[in-house]
Amino acid sequence: MAKFITLFADKPLNLLLGGYLSHITVAYQTYGVINKDRSNVILLCHALTGDSEPYIDITNNDKGWWQNFIGSGLAFDTDKYFFICSNVLGGCKGTTGPASINPETNQPYGSQFPIITIQDIVKVQRVLLDKLAIPHLKAVVGGSFGGMQATQWGITYPDFMDNVVNLCSTLSLSAEAIGFNHIMRQAIINDPNFNGGDYYNTHSPEKGLKIARMLGMLTYRTDIQLTKAFGRETKRSSEFYGDHFQVESYLSYQGEKFLARFDANSYLRLLRALDLYDPSIGFKNRQDALSKIKARYTLVGVNSDQLFKINEIRQSKQELEMAGVQVEFYEIYSVFGHDAFLIDYDFFAPMIKHGISK
Repeated sequence: MAKFITLFADKPLNLLLGGYLSHITVAYQTYGVINKDRSNVILLCHALTGDSEPYIDITNNDKGWWQNFIGSGLAFDTDKYFFICSNVLGGCKGTTGPASINPETNQPYGSQFPIITIQDIVKVQRVLLDKLAIPHLKAVVGGSFGGMQATQWGITYPDFMDNVVNLCSTLSLSAEAIGFNHIMRQAIINDPNFNGGDYYNTHSPEKGLKIARMLGMLTYRTDIQLTKAFGRETKRSSEFYGDHFQVESYLSYQGEKFLARFDANSYLRLLRALDLYDPSIGFKNRQDALSKIKARYTLVGVNSDQLFKINEIRQSKQELEMAGVQVEFYEIYSVFGHDAFLIDYDFFAPMIKHGISK
């Protein structure tokens, strides 16, 4: 079960793009045993809709998002390292987000929740580590949205970690990916129940959020995987304009399942944080920002990834190298596309083990 801590009770967090937040609750989880000199700590940064629990005791009939990666002798070896993972600022799995109670109004933040950035998310993570008396990190590891967090850690706190491991993520989001996110946002904000984001005391925008999730799922997988899994198979009992094909039924199921675990306002805020990520904010340019990274940097791309495309990841590698960053780059193929870093253990385990042990 996640642990909880309150941060910024004495002094508010001033956000990068304006506004502030105080009395921030952070949900976090730990795995493994910390050693005497606290030198074996690794921070895990979750993807867009993840949470603070990448591993869950399977006796609860549930699984974490990196369930098969964490444990004795595995990629994230709990015999060697002590792992910390927190739900991001703006989320809805225990950390303060739009659904949380605003201490100034005693009502959910809703539309009043400020715009957040990955830089803000990383700052909250750093304060959490300070509270936990963690002086240094062996590594910061993240995939997708988490990979951007890992990169920002290297820029903002260059002396705080030995290694950065970025799985399936670029230094900024492409125009096409921003376009996908725009369509997902429009599905949510045009839901009749959205009410400008203030829907917590009434009906939530479930239809819009479901549509958004279905589109997102298409960017996470590949045409090859979908063809292999569903092809043009139809349902025995179907709706001509609804779930007629099996792939439609799969997407509808994923959208429906998402409603039980995620908040529409959090999805909007985190999508925009993904769009807005730019490591050069506060620096002369991107090269100036990237040159701050002192950690050894591992970058892994999947050449079937339809969200963070391989040519964009190769460009990120070149930019990092031009800034003097020590980069180890791996390019693999997986039928699962972007989601491969969550699924293809055999591909990713050796690279993760090497990336965090240097």
